[in-house]
Amino acid sequence: MAAQPKLIYEFGPFRLIPSERQLLRDGQPVPLTSKTFDLLVVLVESSGHLIKKDELLKRIWPDSFVEEANLSVNMSALRRALGEGPDDHQYVETVPRHGYRFVADVRQRWENGAEATASQPTENGNRERITDLEIPSSTLPAAAPSRRLSLHQWPLALAGFLLLLVSIVAFNAGGLRDRLFGTHTPIRVQSLAVVPLRNVSGDAAQDYFADGITDAFINDLAKIDTLRVMSRASVMRYKDARNSPGEIGHDLKVDAVLAGSVARTGNRVRATLQLIHMPTGRTLWTADYDRDLRDVLTLQGEVRRDIAEKIGLKTPPRQDKANVTSVNAEAYDHYLRGKFYLYRQTREDNEAAIAALEQAVAKDPNFAAAYAELAQAYVWKLFLFAPGEKQLEEKAFVAVEKALALDPDAAVAYLARGRLLWTPANHFPHDRAIMEYRKALSLNPSLDEARNQLALVYCHIGALAEALQESQLALATNPNNNLAQFRIGQTLNFQGKYDEALSVLRTIPRDANPALVGHQIAWALFNLGKKEEASTLLEQLLKDHPEDTGGVFTSIQAVLAASAGQERLAEDRIKSAIEKGKGFGHFHHTAYHIACAYALMNKPELALKWLEVAAEDGFPCYLLFERDTNLDSLRQDEKFVTFLAKQKQQWEHYKTIL
Repeated sequence: MAAQPKLIYEFGPFRLIPSERQLLRDGQPVPLTSKTFDLLVVLVESSGHLIKKDELLKRIWPDSFVEEANLSVNMSALRRALGEGPDDHQYVETVPRHGYRFVADVRQRWENGAEATASQPTENGNRERITDLEIPSSTLPAAAPSRRLSLHQWPLALAGFLLLLVSIVAFNAGGLRDRLFGTHTPIRVQSLAVVPLRNVSGDAAQDYFADGITDAFINDLAKIDTLRVMSRASVMRYKDARNSPGEIGHDLKVDAVLAGSVARTGNRVRATLQLIHMPTGRTLWTADYDRDLRDVLTLQGEVRRDIAEKIGLKTPPRQDKANVTSVNAEAYDHYLRGKFYLYRQTREDNEAAIAALEQAVAKDPNFAAAYAELAQAYVWKLFLFAPGEKQLEEKAFVAVEKALALDPDAAVAYLARGRLLWTPANHFPHDRAIMEYRKALSLNPSLDEARNQLALVYCHIGALAEALQESQLALATNPNNNLAQFRIGQTLNFQGKYDEALSVLRTIPRDANPALVGHQIAWALFNLGKKEEASTLLEQLLKDHPEDTGGVFTSIQAVLAASAGQERLAEDRIKSAIEKGKGFGHFHHTAYHIACAYALMNKPELALKWLEVAAEDGFPCYLLFERDTNLDSLRQDEKFVTFLAKQKQQWEHYKTIL
């Protein structure tokens, strides 16, 4: 029996094979997220036809309600994967306010080379499944004329039938062998969520311990390179919810969940775990562990290896060979308490986290993970609560170096070091920060905060496509990472895609850093010509946040005034923004707005002066300078042309390290 051939779509240098969920460019795989791949298939299947946004949302997310921003994010990722620039529409055409159309020539053929004729769309707009497509007759066995068998032909016929049956079973045609013998194809698990472990110790005061063990399993499983593990922030919102593990898994759209309970009695830890496969509901693996608290680090490694073995994944050699030592029980207790407070990120909780983590390293000076988290706590305090305490920077560097001396694979330590390096005092060393964040991600690909920080640096140096990709990957691991969502909106603004930016920014919860999100919304509104709406928003933001950290609101007000021809008001707002921005680490954004205001007032020398301030102070965003229409009055200015050439040269260097 001939196997049904695969349907292949070809366009440009690409080959799309839906049945294998694979996109190839010149024979090489092109990585796409699941939803981005689904989006491509829908577009290619309907090539030449406009598909409305509502229809795309229904077909890509049939069982979920999602915002239009999700579609925009996946569309941006698809364009980048196809190699399309911001103004290039070689493959996908955007029909403003309506939808999208795949415009490249698409050739359909079967795997054996025969041309394929796809079925027409059904009434609900979906095409028939690939198995319902017209299969070339050359792939089917020829029909034999009907006739009766003679008596002496029966043994030959029976032997032929038995041979055919053996072949079907041997090659598992149509899954017959599985149905006959109860075998299954290997379970594929590419994404996993660790459901908050239940505290069954009978002592509610031990909740922090259960949370800490949950977090430890997340971090350790994330070391498996080929497994996407949902972040702590993604799963902890289910801690007090009544959702079943299955409901949580489906909500997070993962292949499997690890659920169970943990109890601590004195210095003993008992964990009961089960791994549940979401598509089938099957329990793939269960285990009970009973260990001394001093051996809890070894326990984490055991769980990682046991799960990896069960789902057929390989753990990195460095993890298999790691010499994991025991940890002081009291130190580990302080460590878990410190992490519990660290994630809450208020001033009081930050102080509590530092106190607990300092006790952890005092009790066990060889506890690398505690030093790494202590460095993080110092960094958060330095950037969020006490920027004037210069000794914090030194303390953080000491903690980072101690952590890495004890454990060169401490991903969190590289994250902390990257954040410490990328500051105004160090003149924003973009190259070095990128190296630190990449090292952190090579050790823990699910460390979404490292991806967010990497996207932040990319955005500042003009690597806008790369910034979007990292932000999207951060959201894939942690859908609640509002900073990554903000970074997408900011990056789209820098690309001049103000409609898309606005859609994304307005999906961010209002209580998630309204000042940070608000100024990017105002910038999008202004560039879309909605100046009154932008002005009203800025007035409200200044009312709610009169300190206007960095002068960013006031600087956008200057741009609004300049665009309206109100030069005196614009100058007044510029002076105020400069005063408010003194000492602010990211003043370069305010400087850029001031440059735009002067460009709109046709004052090229002052505009260029502030552009140079922005570029030299950590914001050499060549692709933004090149395309922002607010700078159009400078395009013929000789000094601006020289400035832009210098920025382009620097951008060429940055491209070599991306």
